[in-house]
Amino acid sequence: MTPASTARQDDDACWREAARLRREHRGWIVIWLAPENCYRAYRRLPGARRDTALSAATPAEMSDLIGQAEQATARPAWRGPGAR
Repeated sequence: MTPASTARQDDDACWREAARLRREHRGWIVIWLAPENCYRAYRRLPGARRDTALSAATPAEMSDLIGQAEQATARPAWRGPGAR
């Protein structure tokens, strides 16, 4: 196999991973940026004034970052006056 064909296969695998991340994290736009060798994810999260943009080198790292971003914007349940 030539280096170019190996690189193409790697790039294809990365795009498949980006598609898997989109399926697993509905509402997120996830792409593979081959020239930068990283994944990018975008979404306007509830309460945010701007879109959230994330970058990661691996699909696992991207999944973790998406989870962290979603947790950071999760609103705590209202418990009412005097609740602890």
